[in-house]
Amino acid sequence: MQLKVTEPVVPEEEKQETVPDGTVSNNDYFNPELEFDYEGGLFDEPRTFDNPMGTPQSSDPNGAGGTNDYYAQSSGSTNNSNPMPGAGERPRKLSKKEFFDSPRNRRDRDQIIISSIVVIVTAIFDVIRTDFWLTTLQSQINFVNNMAEELGMGSQYQIDTKGIMTTQITLSVILVCLGLGIFILKSRVCAIVGLAITGINLIATLMHFGHFRMYWALIAFGYATLATISFASKWKDYEQNGDWKKEWTY
Repeated sequence: MQLKVTEPVVPEEEKQETVPDGTVSNNDYFNPELEFDYEGGLFDEPRTFDNPMGTPQSSDPNGAGGTNDYYAQSSGSTNNSNPMPGAGERPRKLSKKEFFDSPRNRRDRDQIIISSIVVIVTAIFDVIRTDFWLTTLQSQINFVNNMAEELGMGSQYQIDTKGIMTTQITLSVILVCLGLGIFILKSRVCAIVGLAITGINLIATLMHFGHFRMYWALIAFGYATLATISFASKWKDYEQNGDWKKEWTY
C-alpha cells in the first residue's frame, strides 16, 4: 500500500499577490547582484552599476542599465595609456624601429645589442687597465728611463707613459662611438670600421708585445657586422616585398 503525497494548500490571496514594480522576485533567497553594492554596502533598494566608474544607475537588471552592461562596458573599455595603435589603425607599414623590435628580428636584435654593449664595456675597461698598470709600475718605468738617459741610448728606449695613455684613450673613445653607432643606428659602417681597427690593433700588439689585446672587442665587432648586414637585408626586403599584415604579431 502506497501513501499519496499531498501538496500544501496555498491560499488564493497569496496566489493573486503580485511582485512590486522595480524589483525581481528571488524566492526569498539572497541575490548579491540586486542587494549587494560593489562599493561594499547593503541597501534597502537594489542598486546596480552600468559603468566602470561605479556610479549608481537604474535598478532594472534586465534593461539597458542593468548589471550585465556593467561587465560589458568594463570588458570593452580601452586603456588610453596603451601606446600601441588601435585595431582600426592596423595593418599599416612598420617603421624601422618597429620592424627592428618585431619577433622576426629577434636574433639580429640580440646580437646587435649585446655586441655594442661588449664593445663599449671593453673599451672603457681597457683604459682603466692601462692606467692601473702604468701607475703600479711607475717606479720601474722611471728606473728604465733614467738608465736609458744615463747610458745615452736615446728616447727610443724610454717608456712614454703619457703617450701610451693618450693613444689608449683616443682608441677607446673611437670604439665607444662606434659601439653607440651600432646600438642606436644599427650601422654596418660602424661595425666594419670597428672590426678593421680592432684587427689592426690586435696584430700590432701581438708583434710588439707578444700578447693579444682587445680580442673581445674584435669578436663583438665580428658578430655586429654579421647582424647589421642581416638586418639591413631584411629591412630592404620588407620595404620592397613585405606583407604588412604578417608583421603585426602583438
